[in-house]
Amino acid sequence: MRKQLLSAVSCLSAVLATAGIQVDRYGQITAEEWPGKVKTDMELRADAAREASELTVSAFDPAKFDRFGGRLDAGSFEATGRFCKKKIDGRWWLITPEGHRFFLIGCDAVDYNENGYSTPVYGPGGKTRPELAGTLPDPGEYPGAYNGNRSKFNYLAANLQRKYGPDFRKKALETARRRLIAWGFNSSAKWGWGTEIGLPYFEDLNFRSVRRFGRCIDPYDPGFAERAEREIAVQVARRKHDPMLVAYATENENGWDFNNIQELTAAPADLAAKQKLVDYLIGKYGEEQAARLFGLTGGRKEMLANRTAVTLPREDAAAVITAASRRYHEILSGIYRKLDPGHMWFAASHCRGQSMEWIYAGAPYVDAFMLNEYDLESPWIMGQIAGYEKLDVPFVVTEFSFTADGRGMPPRWETNNVGTERERGIAYRHYTERLAAHPLCIGFGYFLFYDQPVTMRSLPDGENHNFGLVSQQDRPYKEMLAEVCKSNSRLEAVHQGREKPFAIAAPRSMLGSKLREQVFSRFLPGSTSPAIILDLRASHYFNGEKIRAKVNEAAVADKPGDYYFGTIDLKAQKASGVEVRAFLWNRPGIPEMVLIEESADNRHFTPVAPAMRPGHTGSDYTEFFITPRNQLKKSTRYVRIGVRVSDTSKSWAVQFCGLKMIPEQP
Repeated sequence: MRKQLLSAVSCLSAVLATAGIQVDRYGQITAEEWPGKVKTDMELRADAAREASELTVSAFDPAKFDRFGGRLDAGSFEATGRFCKKKIDGRWWLITPEGHRFFLIGCDAVDYNENGYSTPVYGPGGKTRPELAGTLPDPGEYPGAYNGNRSKFNYLAANLQRKYGPDFRKKALETARRRLIAWGFNSSAKWGWGTEIGLPYFEDLNFRSVRRFGRCIDPYDPGFAERAEREIAVQVARRKHDPMLVAYATENENGWDFNNIQELTAAPADLAAKQKLVDYLIGKYGEEQAARLFGLTGGRKEMLANRTAVTLPREDAAAVITAASRRYHEILSGIYRKLDPGHMWFAASHCRGQSMEWIYAGAPYVDAFMLNEYDLESPWIMGQIAGYEKLDVPFVVTEFSFTADGRGMPPRWETNNVGTERERGIAYRHYTERLAAHPLCIGFGYFLFYDQPVTMRSLPDGENHNFGLVSQQDRPYKEMLAEVCKSNSRLEAVHQGREKPFAIAAPRSMLGSKLREQVFSRFLPGSTSPAIILDLRASHYFNGEKIRAKVNEAAVADKPGDYYFGTIDLKAQKASGVEVRAFLWNRPGIPEMVLIEESADNRHFTPVAPAMRPGHTGSDYTEFFITPRNQLKKSTRYVRIGVRVSDTSKSWAVQFCGLKMIPEQP
């Protein structure tokens, strides 16, 4: 695999970005320089003047498109006054309110005021964060850059004010629309939270008043329908008469999964969803046998009173998830159809963490599936697409993204991190055109318009990544966008089947960085399973360890088996043994996933029982130092480290951090 090697400065900035950095008044890291780094307000004003002369088009070309972006040369269909969907020649399409074919090409969060573009002002103890010292302007001069209680500051908003003047909000949104049209986009997709810029969009809603267990909504709660309808009524009243609305959306990435069923077994007795679960088990097994699944004697009362998480048989958990999904989607679909029958409802954006039972069971009630995936090779969507084909429900990818290291912004995932800004655009081409070729795909929403703040959107370990088409200093990434524009001009033709999709011959060759070498350098080349990826998120769960390896859950869905971090040649390492450092999820059965195997010839391996010494214990993970319990055989030269995945919903539960070689004895 070709690695994209980072410069020493880029590696340093990636580390600093998660450890507390110094930024200038424009929100740029001070420890790194790059072409186009903003030095003065005058540069920003010059950008505004130059772009104003370039972005002269403010609407779709009326000779080619209707006012919604629908193609005039692709046939005319019923004009309903609202967006709808239609299957044409075996392929799903959106149809604009004026009756023209439309393939959605969107970008999320075009409003600088979206919460994820701001950064916390205060750190632990309520004091101003030292990395922001001297960079925060007077709130009286920049009121639009602070939230209501001044606990968050928006460098992007301050830069827009410097660039466009006091009326910067209106000018920034107008510029965003002109940019999107110039770059071949036709939608502001999702995460608008009520912002409308004259392009088709989705309207999001997260319920605030319904009962939950954890993040999950309880659709069996007696007050669920009434509370949900009150909130939907407010959403509908705002958007019912807007023809630019493509569809309503609710509860991003928030369906039930198999871990949630464990949570449900330990939920309070008065939770309606738990009562439904218990009654299902009693109906199937009888009261006494059902109680034994909980490790209890007794019956329904004892099961409801149980507050210890229990792992139920997978088929039972799947049945409970399916039934709950049907009820949830049926209720919400009925409310939307009653309050606004003219508009579509796409429900939640789904991601690979949710069970497919939840997603598929909603099919009869939704107009399309919304899917989120941050992986250049799209293994989760492609792996589940046969199920979507059977259901014949179209899908739109509402979040996907590609990042590059540098400018103080570290990679978020290995699966979507590339080496350069141009390669971000090439990755966009590979991802979108491959999926657009599928008959069920009706469009995309790229996440997101601007970069996140280098000082993180939240603490202690929030996102601060180069997701954007535009920097926090309101400068577009021109090298990336040159490639993005190539695909945006072709996506409709690719979806129709008139043009073949662009594809990278070896997509994995674009992924990875020097960070990967740090983790896998002691393993033999080619000995790491393809499903093993880096995890760079939430280091506060892992004793501050920022770079770890794990099994990519999207790549192993429904594929139990053994997956290997790699093989060590003890002779080449001049070692007699090895100590593995790993973090294991704090749940029963996880230690049994750890694999250590030995071999004399690197072909025939036999298991070795592990000895596990605990280190730091956190709220969700415990650090372990793992060695062979017994002495390795004298003939052993190779040691292989991996995980045994029997439950693919927990494939990520073992996180590998590194190796310590035990020196040969003299």
